[in-house]
Amino acid sequence: MKKYFKVLSIIVALISCSFLPNVNAASSTAMLITIAETNPALLERLNTVALGNKELLNQVLRMAESKPAQLERLLDLAETDSETFLQLVTISGAAISEEEASITGINDGGGVIRN
Repeated sequence: MKKYFKVLSIIVALISCSFLPNVNAASSTAMLITIAETNPALLERLNTVALGNKELLNQVLRMAESKPAQLERLLDLAETDSETFLQLVTISGAAISEEEASITGINDGGGVIRN
């Protein structure tokens, strides 16, 4: 049974890494391995999400910031109150867009203005 969960965790980790270009994949993989070792039920829920809704998986993993407890809370929220979860995704996306704008700069037509 342990081998099954380890294989499943590796599969979920590989799937999540391919859908997380903006997140440190190593920390996500470590989080998924920790979840596989400590909370197999959560791992099964993540696997179900990965198979059915890859965009939701990407959003949840990005917002969880490599914290298994936060990941579970976000999954619970997505399942019980999808409207509130979508509002969190929108807010989180706006915060990330602001950070990206300050990192990449703003194009003024003649060049890039760095902040």
